Parts: sequence; structure tokens; C-alpha cells
Amino acid sequence: MRFKYEAVKRSGETLKGEIDAANEPDAFRLLQSQDLTPVRLSAVAAAGNSVLDRNISTGRVSTRDKAVIIRELATLLAAGVPLAEAVDSIAEAHAADPLGVAFRAIHNQLRGGTQLSVALRSTKLDLPDFVYQLVAAGELTGRLAPGLHSGANQMEYEETMRQEIRNALIYPAILVFAGIAAVLLVFIVVVPKFASLLRNAKANVPEISVIVLKAGLFVKTNLSWFGLGGAALVMSVIIAAANPRIRMQVFELAAKVPILGDWLLEAEIGRWAAMLGTLLENRVPIVRAMELAEGSVALSSLRQKLSLAVKDLRAGKKLADALAVHGTVSAMGQNLVRVGERSGELPTMLRTLAGLYETSSRARMKRFVILLEPITILLIGSAIGFIMVAIMLAITSLSNIAL
Repeated sequence: MRFKYEAVKRSGETLKGEIDAANEPDAFRLLQSQDLTPVRLSAVAAAGNSVLDRNISTGRVSTRDKAVIIRELATLLAAGVPLAEAVDSIAEAHAADPLGVAFRAIHNQLRGGTQLSVALRSTKLDLPDFVYQLVAAGELTGRLAPGLHSGANQMEYEETMRQEIRNALIYPAILVFAGIAAVLLVFIVVVPKFASLLRNAKANVPEISVIVLKAGLFVKTNLSWFGLGGAALVMSVIIAAANPRIRMQVFELAAKVPILGDWLLEAEIGRWAAMLGTLLENRVPIVRAMELAEGSVALSSLRQKLSLAVKDLRAGKKLADALAVHGTVSAMGQNLVRVGERSGELPTMLRTLAGLYETSSRARMKRFVILLEPITILLIGSAIGFIMVAIMLAITSLSNIAL
């Protein structure tokens, strides 16, 4: 822990500062060994945590950075470095960033006799729950380094899946925004140039052209309001995207869309199977492992099925039977789980199942993107084509007058 002190030198001079010690008596002894007489001593570990909390809350520590530092700790432990020394080494190496502050707080707690799993939670690093469970299981079984490696692997796997989904949607999103910008450009620049046709009493302008020309005039006349409205819409989307509840509702709606829904469902099942296999491999009890794996699932429909399967497990059913009753995984997945239970290789079979679902979800993702691109281009082209046809009909109405 870290302590603030006020001490008196032999010369009578008063000094103030901070010092690291396992507890208050050790801090007194350390100050006395430096020929200082402590006058006041107070713990400041909470302040260190508050600094960490502010840094974490500002989003300056990514999930990938957290996974890397967990793997770094696992590597040091696997090489035979004592836990406290490994944590202290990481704290010194990352002293300039929030992770270093966190590991310094962990090191202070370890010196005070706190377990690593408890110290990790107290620093509020916002790690996934399965990491804490893997660490606790590793402490009980003597497999702390493998447990930390497994936790880092799972964190990186989940971050990779999220990144793949984001990357897959970037190009369609660009197409949509470009299309909206093109339509607005036509309305603002092109359509108003033909608005004089509406004032021609002799022109028999078709109704469709009247609607388009009036819409173009309205947009140009109220351009500032449309700009403010567009900015407000963008801000609303950003605020909504930052709200986990709204994101979850959008995710649930997306899961009901053909092809896209199958892709998201298979990605969720693959993530669940990978996590469950990791937890079981590190000797986490199966019911607790199912609860933790269920907590990582975003789709409420799948989460409900898994929750029912957990209840069946508690009632004494086998995992394969519980999954089959509620239709959680495919027949192939049920067979893999059943074989794993019979052979004692359930973690291996679950990792195999995760790999199969991951491959299938990636194929569906590519199919979705391939279909989305031409659909988006077709919709944008249809909108611009509709506007141009309306303008051409208005122009040809003047030609009819001349004849």
C-alpha cells in the first residue's frame, strides 16, 4: 500500500511525502530506518484506485491492451517468476499508463496477503467475469498461468469477433451515407434549377414532377434547418450508440433479419462454445461455467435457452440432452457435446464446435456483405433515377406545348 507521511529529521526539519509499505507498522519501521520520526501517516491506496477509475472510464485502455497485459503476467508466471515479483515487474514496465497504476495497486494488495482474483476485482479494471473465475480456479488448482493464458485468449477472440463485425459493416455504411449525400446534392443543386417550370401556366407538368420539384425547392429554401436537423440526427445516433440498452435493442432487431440474423446467431453460439470450453479446461465446475458463458451472450433468445439448459443441468441432466431439449445448437453440435461427455474430452469438443460455428458465421458474414452492396447501390440508383425521370418528364411537358 502507499502511505502519505509527515516526519521530523534529527535536525528538527519537517518532511512530507509518500512511501510504499505492506502495512502501517512496516511504513513506520521504514521511515525510522531512514532516521525519520513519523508524526502523521495515512493510507492513500484509494486515491490510486480513483486515478485508475478515471483513466479506465475515459476509454484509454482497450480490451486488446488488457488481454496483452494478462498474457504478459501469464508468461512471467509460466517462466517461474513469483507472483508478487511478476506483478511488480509489470507495474514498473507500465508505470506511465493506467494499467501500470492498476498493477501497482494489485502488488500492494498481494503484499498484504490478498489473493490475485480479489485484487484484480478491487482495481476495477473492468475485465470480463470469466477472467476472474479463471484466476480463482487457477489459484485453487495450481494452474494460474494456464488460466491467465486462457483468459487472454478468450478476450482476444471476443475482440476479434467484434472487430470483424465492425469491419464488415464499414463499406455498406459508407455506401449508404454516400447515397444519401448524392440524393441531397441532386435536390439542392439540380432540382431547383427546373423549379421555374412550376410557374409556367401553359406547361402540363406531371404530378410526379410537381412533387419532386416542390420537394427540391423546399429543401433549398430551408437548407439551414435541414442542416441543423441532420446534425441533430447524427448526434442522436451517436448518443444512442453509446447507450448499451439501445444497442441491445438494435442487435435484437438485427438478429431477426434474414441472413444477418443467422450470421449473428452463429457468431454468438461460437463465442459461447469457445468460452465454455475454456472454462471447463481450467476446471471451473460445469454449472458455474455455463452461467459465466451464458452471461457473455448478447442475444436474449439464445440466452433464455441457455438459462433453461443451466436449470436442467442442476436437475441432473447431461449437457448434450439439455442443449437438445431447448434447441440451442444444431444436431451436429449436440453430437459433439455428447461425444465429449462420454469420452471426457468435453472442452476439446466444445472448442471444435466453436471453430465450426466461427467458420460458418464468417461465411454468412461474407454472403451478407456481398448481397448488401448491390442492394444498397440499387436503392440509391433508384432514388436518383426517380428524381431524374421526374425532371425529364417536366422538361418534355414543355415540348408538348410547343407542338
